Amino acid sequence: MDENTPTETPATRQRIEEAYLHEFKVEGRPPVSIFKLCQSLGIAERDFFSEFPSLEAVEIHWWKGVMDQVIASVESGPEWAEFSARQRMLAFLFAFTAAGLDHRSLLLMRLGHAGPIKSVPEWAALEGRFEQFAKSILMQGRQTGEIASRGPVSSVYSSALRLLFRSVVAFNLKDDSAQFERTDAFIEKSVTLLFDLMGRQVLDSGFDLLRFLLPGVLRRA
Repeated sequence: MDENTPTETPATRQRIEEAYLHEFKVEGRPPVSIFKLCQSLGIAERDFFSEFPSLEAVEIHWWKGVMDQVIASVESGPEWAEFSARQRMLAFLFAFTAAGLDHRSLLLMRLGHAGPIKSVPEWAALEGRFEQFAKSILMQGRQTGEIASRGPVSSVYSSALRLLFRSVVAFNLKDDSAQFERTDAFIEKSVTLLFDLMGRQVLDSGFDLLRFLLPGVLRRA
């Protein structure tokens, strides 16, 4: 059989993703070549390229799938239709950090233990999917009056939600509290502050978040 002839058992996205992620977790790095990944699966390279254009695309597709699953899970909840924009963002962030426990080793290897979220293509793709979701929340908040319209200032709301998402993930990756309870508190206080800023109340929630963060800042000083 010619080496370029597809194998009898065609490659599937799931098989390729699973092999990619397994090697990443075991070796601490993504697969080094498409050829070696195909060898481990017993498939021809053309089977791989029928599903993905590159190795990078495998992880991008997988992370977007994780985000899609989290969004689908919260949107299918029985109370979703009654939730305010603030409650929807809270539900999403709690669900995402819970789902992240299944992939924490990957998140740590990909994004690091400290500092801001690194600018990697895989994260950018996931973040892009989050931004689509965030826009729907902003739209709902504007329609109900929960989020105030402030002319040009309103244009930064989407970026503010993206930064909120980044800060929650970064905080969670550094959190060593039992059951990640400090992450839960950080989510609640950060969402309260941001939605108060986009609404009409800010001082009380701002001071509350500062009091929460200050002890940790002093410990690191």
